[in-house]
Amino acid sequence: MSHPIFHPSRSIRWKLALPAVGLALAAALAARAGMAQAAAGAATAAAVRNVHGAGAAYGSDGAYALVRDGQQGMRISGNGGDDWPSFKRIQRGVDGDFLWFRDGGKSWIVQDRDTLARVRAAWEPVERLGHQMDAYGKEMGRHGKAMDALGKDMQHASAGIQPDQARLQALQNRMNELGRQMGDVGRQLGMARDDDERNRLNAQMARLSAQMNEAGSRIHEASNSAGQRAARQAMEDVGSRMNAAGQPMDALGNQMDVLGKQMDQESRTADKAVRALIREAMAKGLARPAPQG
Repeated sequence: MSHPIFHPSRSIRWKLALPAVGLALAAALAARAGMAQAAAGAATAAAVRNVHGAGAAYGSDGAYALVRDGQQGMRISGNGGDDWPSFKRIQRGVDGDFLWFRDGGKSWIVQDRDTLARVRAAWEPVERLGHQMDAYGKEMGRHGKAMDALGKDMQHASAGIQPDQARLQALQNRMNELGRQMGDVGRQLGMARDDDERNRLNAQMARLSAQMNEAGSRIHEASNSAGQRAARQAMEDVGSRMNAAGQPMDALGNQMDVLGKQMDQESRTADKAVRALIREAMAKGLARPAPQG
């Protein structure tokens, strides 16, 4: 008669893995919030690139900028960002708003009021959407701060879930040794020659089994103390709150993505309109060479 060999390490691995599972859950929930914020940030960045980078394919002659008197900011399209120092020099030499652009390798400006008004009108939908994107960004920031606070709560709760690793390792080593001994006794039982030897070995197996059960109970206690149970409950509670807090962030991220696509479309429409206005200004003689400063 043979007896199966008992492998205690297989039966306790899941218990030792519980703390890691809890921490992984916390990390996953926090990552979800981070992904929502990152997606929203990407949508905002893409929208800004579309607004200020429309027409980059036109090359150096396709660049233009709407410069407003007394303001530090200016709308730049195409590769006009390379001309920032030139903008500042031109701005010092020009009174009022002006439309700057490059054509034929030269810099030109237009100050015709009607043309400038039509340029502003072309970009007004993008400006309006930009303000809405800013509002969404601030709202996402508020949600992000709340999620950061929950992340700290989760970190605090997870601190209490870690078991005494040294004690657990010692108990596991003890169970491994008991398992080895039980395996040896099992093999001896299979080769026992008489009832007396079998009875002796069965009694030895029973003692080892009792010791194994005791060690298993101690491992269970070490991995499931009252403090750890409370920590796991606290982590579950914070996890639920993080999940609830992440839902509006997901929705807001989707709204920002949709808005970013609208800004992309509107910026392309505005860019097309402004380039038509530039051609019209050149044809009507409304453009003049930009001052060199």
